[in-house]
This record gives sequence, C-alpha cells and structure tokens, in this order.
Amino acid sequence: MFRQPQHLFRLLALGAVLGALSVWACSVPVFRYALEHWTADPFQAFVFHRGPLTGAQQALVRELGPDGLAGKVRANISIRSVDLDQNPVPEMLDLWRTSGGGALPWLVVKFPATSRLTNTVWSGALSKEDIGQLLDSPARKEITQRLADGQSAVWLLLESGDAAKDAAAAELLDARLKHLTTVLQLPQLDAQDIANGLVSVGQGGLRLEFSVLRLARNAPQEQAFVRMLLGAEADLHGAKSPIVFPIFGQGRALYALVGDGIKRETIDQAAMFLIGKCSCLVKEQNPGIDLLFAADWKSFVKTQTAALPDLPTMAQLTKGAPETISITGTQDASSSTRRPLPASGAIAGGLAFIGLIAVALLLFRRK
Repeated sequence: MFRQPQHLFRLLALGAVLGALSVWACSVPVFRYALEHWTADPFQAFVFHRGPLTGAQQALVRELGPDGLAGKVRANISIRSVDLDQNPVPEMLDLWRTSGGGALPWLVVKFPATSRLTNTVWSGALSKEDIGQLLDSPARKEITQRLADGQSAVWLLLESGDAAKDAAAAELLDARLKHLTTVLQLPQLDAQDIANGLVSVGQGGLRLEFSVLRLARNAPQEQAFVRMLLGAEADLHGAKSPIVFPIFGQGRALYALVGDGIKRETIDQAAMFLIGKCSCLVKEQNPGIDLLFAADWKSFVKTQTAALPDLPTMAQLTKGAPETISITGTQDASSSTRRPLPASGAIAGGLAFIGLIAVALLLFRRK
C-alpha cells in the first residue's frame, strides 16, 4: 500500500514495471487485458468437522462447490472438507487451531494460494447466511456491473468512520480521476494484437472511465468483503485512515492507497498503469491481488463485443512502432506527452528475447 514513508518504495517498484512495459508491452491496456485474460484465482474454503456430516450440513458444503450456489454464480472459490477424526495433515491442524475454531462444522476461508497470503479471510460456523455474504454483497454487485459496462476501474474508498477525513479523501479522489480522464489517452490498439486475439473489441470498444464507490467499514452486508480488503496487505487492519483500492479486470485490487498516501502522485501512478499497455505476462508478474466475486466475467466480455474486427491489412501490420504516454502528476494543468519507442531499443529488445529462446532450446536439447 502507499503510506508515508513506505509509498516511495511502491512508486519505484511500479515505475520499474511501467518502464518494462514500454519495451515489451502489447497495445492492449492493462484493465482490458485483465478483464479478458486474467482469470480470478480461487479462494480456499475449508470445512472442519468430526465424523460424518448430516444431510443438512452436506447441503451447505455443496453450496460452496461447483454444483451449488458458488458454481451457479461463478464465484472464484474452492471447497475442501477436513475430518478432524481422520488424522489430517499438520497444516490443516494448524489452520484449525489458529482460526479460533468453535462449534463444528467450522468454516475457514483463505486467500488464493497464488497470493502467498497466509492470513485468514473469514472463519465462523457453517451457515447459509454466512455463505451468502461470503460469496457476494451489494458493493461487489455494483463493482461487477460497472466493470462489465466497460469502466476502466472502480476506485473503492473504504471509509475510516471519520466523516471529515472520508469526505476529503473522496473529494480529492473524485477530482483527480475526472482530471485524468481529460489528459490521459488509451493506447492505440495494434491490428496484429486484435488479429491474435489479445483483445475482443476494437478501439471503439475501449473506454477511459473511472468511478468512485464509497464503502463503510461497518456495513452489515459487507463484513466478509471488508475483511478481504483489509487482509489484502499485511498492515491494513491497523489503519485508521481512509483506504482506496483501485479494482479492475475480474475483481482484482491493484494495491491500497492509505491516508496520506491518497494523493495526486499515487493516484496518477495507479491510473497510468491501469490504462497503459499491458506486458501480457502471466498475471502473477503484475501488481495486484484477486478478490472474491460472484460474476461470469467471460459473458460480460462477449456482451461488449459488438462484432469481430476486420482482418488487418499489410499496411496496418507494418505500421510504425508503439507509443508510450507520460503525464506529470503534480498539477491539474498536466498534459500528456507522446514519445515513440526508439527503433534501436525495440530491435535490441527483440534480439535479446530471441537469444534467450535460443539458449533455452539448446539447454533443452542437451537434457
């Protein structure tokens, strides 16, 4: 998260990512590539019990599986039953003990394994009400709808409870995002990227649009979602200030902006990354963490696709080098500047990539 003085390290790290994108990027903006290709990883649900479950309990467990409610609403979650009487592995026993296990059966939910987060998102008695809140909530429905409509990102403002601080953060965030939509520009889609299936829409199908959604930390129907957000980074639970999460793609949070870290520079950095050209590498090599959403993301992509793009002409395929966009983030009078990628840099990068492939092939043949 961005927090004084920690935000400097995050700015440098994100700057390195942006620098890499200028050489290896495809033309599809990050937010759109994430929506179409970065499938949300499953949260891990464990149901602890002793001996056989009753019929009613088995029905509740099925609700978290592909044949139950979770599968019906396309929630990114997997379920596993753990019988404590069957000598479970030490890791499961540790999870049971540290989760504050109460009356059995006991439900424990953790972040996706790919996140490398070890903290528990949710723990409690297995109940229909908790399962429903865990899988979906009004705020997540609203975020899903906005992303499905083509918005670049939804900036969730998790309120602190201090009305003055929350209002100031919301005003700054809303004003800055409106300004950025007037000075930033989406990348020009390359015809070859369209032909290769990297994006299902043409240039007219992309929208540079941000919106803000405020969420109270004590909202009764959002407690599972709030726990996910506060658990997304190590020290968010102790933060007493407003927190902003840019959410994009298939319900992926970029990172947290906290308190004094909610400012023009950090908002600009996040926005530039989201609308910038995607590196097209695996999701885990990009910043962010998946959240638990109930959404059929693939169907949303299809509904946004009015028609298949025309095949590119040779002239389009050989059109000049891609561009990068830079923007100053300290004044509202900022203007974007376009810089073509130097041909020598592109050629050198391509040759280096080809060389790496050649070395890999040689090593493979020697085995």
